[in-house]
Amino acid sequence: MTEVLAYLGLGANEGDRERNIRTALSSLGAAPGVRVVRCSKLVSSALFGEGPEQGEYLNGVAELATSLPAPALLSICRALEVAAGRRLPALRNHPRPLDLDLLLYGRETIDTRDLIVPHPRMWQRPFVLLPLRELGVDLALMPRPVRPLVVQDPAKFAALCSHWQAGACTTGLVPTMGALHPGHQSLIRKARAECDRVLVTIFVNPLQFSAGEDFAAYPRTLERDVQLCAEAGADAVFAPEPLQMYDSDFCSNVAVGAAAMTMEGAIRPTHFQGVATVVARLFALSRPHNAYFGKKDAQQLAVIQRMTLDLGFPIRVVECPIVREADGLAMSSRNVYLAPADRIASTVLVRALRAAQQAFASGERDRDRLLQVASSVLLQEPRAELDYLELRGEGDLRLLPAGPVVLGRMLVAAKFRAGKRVVRLLDNLSLAEPSEIGLSAGSVLFQGDRP
Repeated sequence: MTEVLAYLGLGANEGDRERNIRTALSSLGAAPGVRVVRCSKLVSSALFGEGPEQGEYLNGVAELATSLPAPALLSICRALEVAAGRRLPALRNHPRPLDLDLLLYGRETIDTRDLIVPHPRMWQRPFVLLPLRELGVDLALMPRPVRPLVVQDPAKFAALCSHWQAGACTTGLVPTMGALHPGHQSLIRKARAECDRVLVTIFVNPLQFSAGEDFAAYPRTLERDVQLCAEAGADAVFAPEPLQMYDSDFCSNVAVGAAAMTMEGAIRPTHFQGVATVVARLFALSRPHNAYFGKKDAQQLAVIQRMTLDLGFPIRVVECPIVREADGLAMSSRNVYLAPADRIASTVLVRALRAAQQAFASGERDRDRLLQVASSVLLQEPRAELDYLELRGEGDLRLLPAGPVVLGRMLVAAKFRAGKRVVRLLDNLSLAEPSEIGLSAGSVLFQGDRP
């Protein structure tokens, strides 16, 4: 195999730092298929980024000539780290006796679970950039990884997902209709914590808009949404146009059952068929290992869980907590349309749910009395025009008979009319999960970052 020039980031901040690095370079030079061509100066620097308090690093870059494939070279580096006393897998930005990062491998672009080349964070690291320039590397000629990748074409999105899965990546899908807020970001961060690659879809789905609903008026803020996806750690954003998802001959729809017939389904009769159809289409394109949905749309979640089971999608549907404003209002893209007075009044929804939850915690178990507790709070707010208030079974939201309840989820929907447009808000709360009482944006955002 023809030799390739590769560049290796060197670092250590435990033990004899220089000795650890020099020993690793000597071992690399003795490995079949590897020559150490030269090494930059080794320079001390403080930790770059967040991490526990620790000593300074000794950093540099080595230029290698190798006939080994990149994964084989990476395996040698990992073995040398272990030989130096490093425990793998290692927490990011924690002290280590030796750290060897494959920065560049010729002009190749590699994107697998174990290896991304060019290294995705090297452009932010002065202790990498300066040694590379010392070795004469022209970074302007190097392909710079972009995250998130923005894809419009469904075939290209499917190919990207297949590429990552072929590289042994666990993929997580976060379907959205855009107009993102911290609640959506919490889903992305949850996926980031559990998956190697995170895929966010931004698609205003015409199939889930019922007659009289203004599909054209739904907010479309793609540039801002992509930025929020980047902040939360998404790897790709799929943002197709309607005709790319449904061509002019599209005629297949997913039928939905009992979970979709009442509450939202009664008010918006074709809504959940549209939701199930688009989610099935997204599942088929991306074939994710996990898919992340918020509990705020509890009935939608129940419909998707049932569809996933019925159609045999080998996908784990992950329920994520509701994210709330500081005053308890569930975060929603619709909240920005509330008139100031309605915004103040809108907290009546969560106050009603919490009153029922507190009554349950105090020993009340009768279904109708629990509903009456919540209803009495709602009746105190004339600005809230109630669509429904229901107490349903957990999970599948089955109807509960009159009498005592053991578990249950209370759901509410109401309209507020003082603004330029009517705003419908949804909320729900488990009677038996105190952890759902006061989640705010800051309490659920996992500060992870991608590999």
